[in-house]
Amino acid sequence: MDNQDKKRVIVISPADSFFTMPHVRAFQTLGYDCISFDNRSGKLYSSSILRKLMRVFPRLRIIKKITLDRTNRKLISLVNDYKPFLVFAVKAENIYPETIEEIKKMGVTTACFYIDLMDHWPVISKIAPVYDHFFNQCHVVLRRLWNELRLKNCHYMAHSTEPIPEDKMPSDRKYDITFIGTHNNELYPNREKYLMAIADLGLNIWGTDSWADTSLKNCFHGRSYGDQRLDIYTNSKIVIDINWDVMPAEGLSNRPFEVTGCGAMFMTDYVREDIKRAYVEGKEVVLFRDENELRQKVIYYLEHEKERKEIMKAGYVKTVAQHTYIERVKQLLDTIENPDKYLYK
Repeated sequence: MDNQDKKRVIVISPADSFFTMPHVRAFQTLGYDCISFDNRSGKLYSSSILRKLMRVFPRLRIIKKITLDRTNRKLISLVNDYKPFLVFAVKAENIYPETIEEIKKMGVTTACFYIDLMDHWPVISKIAPVYDHFFNQCHVVLRRLWNELRLKNCHYMAHSTEPIPEDKMPSDRKYDITFIGTHNNELYPNREKYLMAIADLGLNIWGTDSWADTSLKNCFHGRSYGDQRLDIYTNSKIVIDINWDVMPAEGLSNRPFEVTGCGAMFMTDYVREDIKRAYVEGKEVVLFRDENELRQKVIYYLEHEKERKEIMKAGYVKTVAQHTYIERVKQLLDTIENPDKYLYK
């Protein structure tokens, strides 16, 4: 691509995604001109009624193809006009492999951070070979990409956060225990059971509306929208995480990084091995193996404020030092310059 600007970056990610602007701001902080491309615009994504009609009337699915074709053409046009050196996709499963190939022919480096796990293997296996650099947060996914497809463009990269400045944190946190997440007994068979074990200890739940139909309805405060979750974490003493373990997974969601980055104590079930790769158990985060251990540890750390605050502080310090969007973007840029250094095999 003639006149390609080595300081320009396009981030492909939905306008309303938690991940879009933090990545854009990280590139900008590091001195890059960075813009975002919304790959989920149009009625296909904004109208739930239309999506329901498409399921009932198969002929309406042509609308999806028209929307996706338009989105991919718009991206190619933007790349041609903006002339970036890098196009960085955050998942972006609706960007065609052919579109990425065309962008690469323009001389643009392409990278993708695919933020889902093995339940998305059909999509991952299709798009991973196309990018110059493909990142995922789970070793199970990366091992399969290497063992089955022998890909030499795949790299490990964990999630991250934008930490809340310490001077923005409240001196008195109003929520003793917080949980934010979906209620779905098929995907998360342990969530309701585990949370019932601590319901009487000051539990507060935000999430999908079906929590209101459970025995935990008195703890339920409705949905959290946008960055409201960060305000909730910042006002929480202990934040609980209960992962799905219906398929093999080692990688972490963004929750441990966001919670510790808000200065709360993070307490999670020990089903993801990466939690011990990212943090020190008992010093920076707290792990539990069943509902009885969860209850015991919640009671202990609510009663032992000094120890709880020491863990909160240590987790925050680790996150600020190692788990920010800026650190991940630095890793991405270093991978482009030194791909063999980060090659997963």
